[in-house]
Amino acid sequence: MGAKTIMDLIDEAKIPCRTDPDLWFAESPDDVEFAKALCGGCPIQKACLARALEREEPWGVWGGELILRGTIVPRKRPRGRPRKHPVAA
Repeated sequence: MGAKTIMDLIDEAKIPCRTDPDLWFAESPDDVEFAKALCGGCPIQKACLARALEREEPWGVWGGELILRGTIVPRKRPRGRPRKHPVAA
């Protein structure tokens, strides 16, 4: 038997986004970072990211990166305005 294709891997549910697809479109910055981490071991990570950038995906985690308006952004900002003064830990 030959090498597995991307479609074989998808059909066999060997990719993490098949278990909880909503996680890849989460609102919480922590959930987004968790989804990005899960992509790390995915066998189609590079192809997923490349295809998402080609399609100019509007948002979500694709290939281990957060995409907003078709471009990669480093992290998801929480809702609301940023604090004026840092909070003491």
